[in-house]
Amino acid sequence: MDLKERAAAIADELNVDFDKIHMIIGISKDQFEAACNGDEAALNKATQFLEERETAFSAYEPEQVSALKEFEKTIPTAGSQRNAAEKVGIGSAVISQMRRGKYIGRSEKYFAALIEYFKIKSEKSELPSVYVPVDYAPTTISQMIYERLRNVHVIGGCAVITGDSGIGKTKTIQKYAKDNRTKTIVITASVFHHTANDVLYLLASELGISDNNKRRVKNAVFSKLHDGMIIIVDEAQELTYQAANALRSIPDHFESKGETIGLAFVGNPCFYNKFNGRYTSDRVQVSSRFVTEPTYTAEQIQFEDTKMLYPQLTEQNMLQELMFLHCIATTPNLGQRKALFIFKNAYNYGRYDFDALLKGAKDAKIHFDNLNEILNKIKKMEA
Repeated sequence: MDLKERAAAIADELNVDFDKIHMIIGISKDQFEAACNGDEAALNKATQFLEERETAFSAYEPEQVSALKEFEKTIPTAGSQRNAAEKVGIGSAVISQMRRGKYIGRSEKYFAALIEYFKIKSEKSELPSVYVPVDYAPTTISQMIYERLRNVHVIGGCAVITGDSGIGKTKTIQKYAKDNRTKTIVITASVFHHTANDVLYLLASELGISDNNKRRVKNAVFSKLHDGMIIIVDEAQELTYQAANALRSIPDHFESKGETIGLAFVGNPCFYNKFNGRYTSDRVQVSSRFVTEPTYTAEQIQFEDTKMLYPQLTEQNMLQELMFLHCIATTPNLGQRKALFIFKNAYNYGRYDFDALLKGAKDAKIHFDNLNEILNKIKKMEA
């Protein structure tokens, strides 16, 4: 069997690309090609490694051979034997000698470390795939938020959409923006981006404007905004009053030209605090322009909404688990986000039955007043 055939056999055995077999042999790609074409020096180097490897592997225990082969599989991905050795925590020179059967020290501890490493890696690979939440679900609340965004988009002016944390506001914004890519600008306020200047540069960034001159940036922003667009501000409660006022001026500016731009402030109920207190009379200028509706609350989440968010449970008709998560979701100060957090952790650990979810809630120190009532309902379902 010539070098190419021997190398191909190893590539098949390890399930690695033949183009990367030179990494496992420990020579460059050019050297491997030269060896396959009969270059004596390169051929001798490659052949010597393969013969020493074969002899060594025939002398080792099956578990040791398996561990070395698992190591060899990682070499192409790591880019070199040295990089692969660093990942498993064994010196490159040591593992090279072990593969050739030339290590003169006590190799048992290194084999033990190698076997343990790949055992743990195998156990991790057997865990369920990492939980990925539903991208968007047309829940009762998200549909109402979506419709309000559409209305302010069509009619123009300012709207305030507030609701408890974790009820799906941001997911709905993302869905609306995806459905209306060319006409929707989304910016997110934060403790780091909440002033009038911050807002200006956030808008500029979303519109593809790059400039450090404030006046030029402002002019460019107004020139790129146009009739029929909507600006959505997520986490609006983080804005300063001055920033909210600056944003409010944008629909006014375009309305004066006979054009329509919608502006939606989306955030937690405390957004309204911007317009209360010491300067309330001055702030009527802004608040009077808002089309406001009642705040959305966790209590409005329907059981059918919860079922949409957990297809893993719904498909298996795991009603007890769904009811438990629904009770968390509809509890003030907890909401759907906290329920998702509990389920995600349980799912990633490979077990998401009722006992696992209950333990997860207790471990996270989640408390809600009607827990006993929930448990009684679930017991009745079991009866």
